[in-house]
Amino acid sequence: MTDTITPKIQDQLNLSALILKKNYKKADLYSWSGFDISNDLHIQQAKRLLNLYGIKSGLHLRNSLHRYENGQMASKTFETLASQLRMDTTTTFEAKYNAEENPKNQQLYKLVWKYRFSLKNQKLIGYDMAMYIFQMRLGLVLNFITTNEIALRLEDACNIIKSNFSSWEAFHNNVCIGYELVTGPTEQDISKFPGTETLWEVYQRLHIEHKNGFKTWL
Repeated sequence: MTDTITPKIQDQLNLSALILKKNYKKADLYSWSGFDISNDLHIQQAKRLLNLYGIKSGLHLRNSLHRYENGQMASKTFETLASQLRMDTTTTFEAKYNAEENPKNQQLYKLVWKYRFSLKNQKLIGYDMAMYIFQMRLGLVLNFITTNEIALRLEDACNIIKSNFSSWEAFHNNVCIGYELVTGPTEQDISKFPGTETLWEVYQRLHIEHKNGFKTWL
């Protein structure tokens, strides 16, 4: 088992730091999982998060990782709609947008319309791979995966990310867009959740509190 976190592995784990901190403020970014596996409360929190994604076993985890790695999650949702909207004019798009009664779908239309061309190649692979690493870290808490397997998978994840992004800023911009697409308007209306931060705010704080880990790209 690979127990030592080398500087390279730490840089790779940091690719999920934003999602990890958003979901658990007390997370330790400099540990394999981010959770204290000797603390029952930490274990229960990780279990709760895994349940939100329908992950209750190692098989569930690997099925989920497969979908994220192959662009079948946020990237697929984005590209399915973006490919349709690329055929629209501003007039036809506005007609579709105004005809949509569901606020969450309106938010989805608005977001995808904005990035329909600029993210044609990358899609939301940054977000998908951040979630990929985040879920591995959660799975480690419940022994659904080993650090050795995580280290091997991190290499593949890192190669995918490096082939699509050239800086922390570009990568995290994609993560934030993906998160907004998945969460919908609830992410923007923090008045309903006083004391919470948007993902953009969490990202800004990461750069202040952990600037050494977010200074040099992979």
